[in-house]
Amino acid sequence: MVDREAFEARKRAFVERLEREAAQGRVDGDILPLLRLLNRHPDIYTTSSCSGRIMVAETARPSFNKGRGFRPAAKWHHPVAPGQIAAAASGIDDAWLMVRGAILHVAVASARLARRLLEIGRETGHKHSGVIAVNRAGIFVEILGEERLDIPLKRRGRVVADIEAAAAMANKTLTLAKLRLYWLAAMLEAELFGARAPPGEEIRAAVRRAASCLDELA
Repeated sequence: MVDREAFEARKRAFVERLEREAAQGRVDGDILPLLRLLNRHPDIYTTSSCSGRIMVAETARPSFNKGRGFRPAAKWHHPVAPGQIAAAASGIDDAWLMVRGAILHVAVASARLARRLLEIGRETGHKHSGVIAVNRAGIFVEILGEERLDIPLKRRGRVVADIEAAAAMANKTLTLAKLRLYWLAAMLEAELFGARAPPGEEIRAAVRRAASCLDELA
């Protein structure tokens, strides 16, 4: 199914691109260690990723595929202040605040490994994961976080949302997405490199406690 020579050639190209873009500051800092870890495995290479983001977009309605009529106005990979969101939406007639969880694209050399990555992804709350392509250069797996939030900020030039409340909701959603990403990273390190796996129930309880604390702060 997978041609080893093609797999190795593509892996070299993507690893070189990752390090080049990292040197240019174009890779999310909180996912770079995981990408480098995965690329150490002989049967894996990463292609694209995002650790999760908050975004203000100019659009009449939210579009997951960023199609026609969709323009990102600002994006952050960390919690943001209400003033930053308001500033990004200023001058836009139709604005949405959007949050997306982590997304990780990896190529693997075997169906067995692809299946195991998907199992770990779903176990750690990345429930919308799946195989998206198969060719000579690898089996391509998408691990996708379940966190997603879409809040209309402005409609035809009129503010239609409480910016402070929207910011609090966005920051909570992104923080939970990051916690799931760190859990995923720990489980992958355990599975692929023999590190100690964190107890699943303890991690789930910690995520629930974090969500409760964030509710109290909102």
